[in-house]
Formats: sequence, structure tokens, C-alpha cells
Amino acid sequence: MAITKSAAADIARLIEELTSGDALRRDLAGARLAVIGSRATTALLAVASDSARDTSVRVVALEALDSIGDLRATTVAHTLATEPGPDTLAVAAIDLLGRVATGKDARATRAFERLASIVVDAGTPTTRRLAALTALDGQPERLLKPLYEALAKDPASRVVARVTRRQAGAVESLEALVAQGLPGDPDVAGAVVRDDGERATLMTLKKAVEAIRVRERASSSPDDRARWAGVRGAVHQQLAARNSRLALYDLRETLEQATGPLPVGFLSATAVIGDLGCLTPLAKAWVDTPADDRWWRDHLVDAFRSIVTREGITRRHPTLKKILEKWPTAGLLVATATR
Repeated sequence: MAITKSAAADIARLIEELTSGDALRRDLAGARLAVIGSRATTALLAVASDSARDTSVRVVALEALDSIGDLRATTVAHTLATEPGPDTLAVAAIDLLGRVATGKDARATRAFERLASIVVDAGTPTTRRLAALTALDGQPERLLKPLYEALAKDPASRVVARVTRRQAGAVESLEALVAQGLPGDPDVAGAVVRDDGERATLMTLKKAVEAIRVRERASSSPDDRARWAGVRGAVHQQLAARNSRLALYDLRETLEQATGPLPVGFLSATAVIGDLGCLTPLAKAWVDTPADDRWWRDHLVDAFRSIVTREGITRRHPTLKKILEKWPTAGLLVATATR
């Protein structure tokens, strides 16, 4: 299609605004160029391909190309989806390939194959692999089934989580599932937590702790209770990763009621956000654990030491004095934590 003089001038002006460095002008220019359509493709391809440009500029150029739907952008997208560089740029390219893969021609087949290769490559950054999985949503089951089966034992837990929830049809957000009712299978619920936890609000995570605990207590099978406990521990880890103590009450109560080793998520969270109230149940668990159970005792020591260090307390602190009075054998634990 020939570009009129006025259209060429508009495109040149918008490209200048796109690359100006001003975020608002950049985004508005990208939207306007997308409306202009295929006449802007050549200019946008030049920007998207220019490694000297700022990443945010190249991403907006790719997004505009995706909106235009001009297949001339496919070659650039194939390159950017896999080459070293910022994941944000690669994800934009992957999204574009996802649209191309919905077609029926050879380009669609090649786009699908490129996305599938990204998904199964354990050496590719997880962010890109997850983006490729999302880009493949809606593809025929006969194409996705072998891909999902190949990923069932993938070393990247978030990739496995995404596949697990897709296979179970649990595609709603964690927030929606907490409100509507969690999946009955704790493995599926755990997959949703691993996949959505970083994006969920703190209040959603707090509600998830409570909802999971209800399921855990209602389970008649010890194995199911243990699996639900593992999911609850994972939610506590998500909260602790954001330094949130919204569900600290549940964490502390779980430590107090424990009669044996807990899923490691509880101890990991305790090490990050646990308070003085967690020290006594940690000490009791350490005293009650056989000396040959090094794995559990070491985790208890790490959590205990982390709290003592964070709170800046010494052996003279009332809490530690009470622990030593009640369990003299905890002297080694206290000494290790306060040295």
C-alpha cells in the first residue's frame, strides 16, 4: 500500500514521539500508530529491531505491530522471542507470535513450533516460558496434550503449576477461586497458589490461608490434610516474601499445635516474619525432635536464629530465660542463636 505524503508525515511525527523518552507521549504514539495500521509497519519494525533503542520503546512498537496484525512483523518476533535481552521485550514478541499461531497457514505452524520450543526449554527464563504457555491458550487439545505431558515433571515449579491448573481447568484467578470455592484437589489449589501468588493481593492471600485451613481440617484423609497443609505453607511463604504479617496468627498457632515436622513453607515464612511469640513453639519442637532428624532440627534452628537476630535479643531476654527454665536441653539451641 502506497503511503501518502500526509500519512508519511504523521508516521514520522508519531515515531519521533514514540522515541522521545516521555512515557505518556510514547504510549499515545503507539496507540495512534496502531490505528494507522499497516502503513506504519515498516517504521515500527525499524524501532522494534533497533537494539540501541530503550526497551520500553521497543516493547510499545511490538505491541503496536501486534495490534496491526501485519504478518511482516513475524520474523522480528521470532528473533526477539529467543535472543538474549530483557524478558519484557521477549514477552511482547511471544505475545505477537501467539496471535500468529492462531492462523491456519505455514506462518502459524512455525509460530506454534517456536512457542512450543520456548515452553519446553528448561534453559529459557521462566517468565518467557510462562508467556509462551499463555500464548498457546486456545490451541487444539491434541496439540497441547503432549506438550503438557512433557512438562509434568519440569524442574521449574511455576511451569508445572501453570500446566497443572490448565489441565484441571482452574483458570480463574486465586482471588476468584477463594471467593467461589477452592478446587477440591489440593495439588490443583497449590498450583494456583504458586502461579498466582505473586500477583494476588495481600488480603486475597490472607483469605486463602483461612479457606485452605477449613479444607485441611475437613479432610478425613491424613494424606489430604498433609497436602492441604503444604498449600497453606506455600501461601505463608508468599505473604512472608512481601514482609506481611497479616496471617502471622495462623503461622504462630500452627507452630504451637504441631506434633511433628511441618511443610517447609511454614518454617521459611517464620524465619522471615516470625516474632517473639514464635520462639517458644520453635524451641519445644526442637527439644521434641529426635537428634537424628537433622533436616527438621536444622530448619528449626534457622528460624529460631532468624527471629533472635531480627529482634536483637540476648540470652537475658525474658522469653529466652523462660525457654531455658522450661527446657534446659534447649541451651544448645539458644547458644547457637545468640552467639
